[in-house]
Amino acid sequence: MADSVQAILAVEIGSLTTRVSLIDQVDGESRLIGQAETLTSRELPYQNVFFAIQEATAQLADLTGRQLLHDGRLLIPRTTTGDGIDAVVVVASAIEPLRVVVAAIASDVSARSALHAICGVPNVVLDVVTLDDVSHQPSHTQSWIERQLEKLLPLSPDVIVLTGGIEGSTVEAMKRLAHLVRLKLSFTEAIKQPLPTVIYAGNTAAASIVHTILSEHNCELISVANVRPTLNQEIVTPLRQALLARYARQLSDLPGLHHLVDSEKGTLRTMVEAQYVMTRFLAERRKQPVLLADVGATTTTLIAAAPDHVSAAIHGVCGTAFGVSNLVCEVSPAAIARWLPFAIEEQELIERVLQRTLRPQTIPVTREDCYLDLAIVREALALGMATLRDEQPALTYSYLVVSGGALIHAPHPGMALLAILDGLQPAYELPGLLLPIHLDSLGLLAVCGGIAARSADAAVSVFDRDLLMNTPLATCIVLQGGNRFGDPIAEVELITVGGGSEQIQVRNGDLLRLPLPIGRYAQVKVRPRASVRVGKAAPGEAVESDPAEVHGSLLGLIIDARGRPLTLPENGAERRRLLWSWLRAVGAEHSDSPYPEPITALPAMPEPVVSSTPVAPKQRRSWFGRRKQVPIPPEMTSSPGDTAPAEAPGDNLDELRQKVTKSARRNWFGRRKS
Repeated sequence: MADSVQAILAVEIGSLTTRVSLIDQVDGESRLIGQAETLTSRELPYQNVFFAIQEATAQLADLTGRQLLHDGRLLIPRTTTGDGIDAVVVVASAIEPLRVVVAAIASDVSARSALHAICGVPNVVLDVVTLDDVSHQPSHTQSWIERQLEKLLPLSPDVIVLTGGIEGSTVEAMKRLAHLVRLKLSFTEAIKQPLPTVIYAGNTAAASIVHTILSEHNCELISVANVRPTLNQEIVTPLRQALLARYARQLSDLPGLHHLVDSEKGTLRTMVEAQYVMTRFLAERRKQPVLLADVGATTTTLIAAAPDHVSAAIHGVCGTAFGVSNLVCEVSPAAIARWLPFAIEEQELIERVLQRTLRPQTIPVTREDCYLDLAIVREALALGMATLRDEQPALTYSYLVVSGGALIHAPHPGMALLAILDGLQPAYELPGLLLPIHLDSLGLLAVCGGIAARSADAAVSVFDRDLLMNTPLATCIVLQGGNRFGDPIAEVELITVGGGSEQIQVRNGDLLRLPLPIGRYAQVKVRPRASVRVGKAAPGEAVESDPAEVHGSLLGLIIDARGRPLTLPENGAERRRLLWSWLRAVGAEHSDSPYPEPITALPAMPEPVVSSTPVAPKQRRSWFGRRKQVPIPPEMTSSPGDTAPAEAPGDNLDELRQKVTKSARRNWFGRRKS
């Protein structure tokens, strides 16, 4: 089949955009010929995904000069003139996430393991029911089963995961949970709603008992391996694969897919399945752990693949458009605002986020909108990384592939890189010196995963030639340690193959960039101070890369010495100045910040209160402590009702003279003289 299939039309149906890619033979290799994209037509008023595919394919036909449509349908097979295609591959993420209810014995053992498996699928966990819930929510009026039914009956899950009990344990607890699920199924049948799929992933000794209890209902019942066979062992892969298969069945819910092609010429795959395939392929090929991070309009996906293990954290309703309101509920408006290099009120931020939820198809038109999108990306990546570390505490990765509309369409690659580093904050997960970062700007990783089901050779050729060779963003070195901000912590030397060398001194808190164009190669040497480490090396140990190990990229070599975890100043003005300095360090900005700081108005001083009543002068004391008699102004002694005019000083002069007598003088012994 691989030999007969040459021209492939790869269709990626996202919740926001639909992209079509034409793959064909060039010099004996499968290469990307052209791409076109448009808005997805899944929502109102169209409710038919084929309309968007038709429009994007018509644009692609104009770009390539090849006829791809005939009478409104795809031209299959290819004609003798070279028009048309041989096969079509559809990769879709515009389907609803799985609504899941977990019924487990213990919340911190079996329920936790089940949630780890569920996180590997786009999901919404509606509720978690555990037998130990009675110890957390005591009730004197309701029994345990009454309280659980009160929560479960209004829910409409797609899947109920029933788990619990280590291997060899008793089955009584599982029988109690199975009866609870049976009551839920009976209620669902009574109100004539579709029955959910029940997946049993508990103690294998209780599997037959659970099947017997639930057999009276015509629901799909699947048994997989126990997710927690022992207290110290967790096996999530069987349950995760069963959930992925159930999620893939929802592809049939996409309206208009039947207009594409028949089953012989068409291949349908979910986006997450294609991402799993290519991430594992890259890890096995490079023989080192790889991390994929994809922030979409609705879903945030992180997949960590090693040659012998795969972990995933997928948030089905956290994204940059349709899922942004749920993301704000998970974090907070202040957490998003702290990444903005300009001041903004919380109410204005919430209004902008709600506008993105109401009008997800609008593109950023101002630089402030781009900064807001990238701030949302930071928090989405941080949320996904926290979930991934919960499943795999010893997470490591040596290669990073990133995708997402907000990152791809960033005005400058440095803005995208800062969002990636600030969100993921790579540190102790890096086993080596270098972290190559690729930005899948063409969206080819999922496309290659879909093509692999039709032609493995074509998928590998497109992956190598068109993805890895055209999308290197930067190579990053993370320095950890140091004491005071601004102290020298390391010396870094970049030796370019066929060129000169550049040596710089790195200080604590620095973010530095050494340009290395695409097509050039170099070696890097790092000599850290005694308390500074690089990767898994010991503190103070000098490390260096292999000759020509550093590949040229859009941004070259990035040295991140800002510390982990990143600590932003509490003061808003200082924080915004620091963020702007990072933008200038990676070349995203070249001048001072154009955003003025808000002026904080001082509170108005209270006006002095002027009393209309005259104040009597304070009496002064003499040298001997006696108060001097100060004459009191007549206006202070007169009563308010006294309105008689004062007499002139000369009117009663004779009477005054009669009252005044001459004072008697004293002799030396204090006696008065006669």
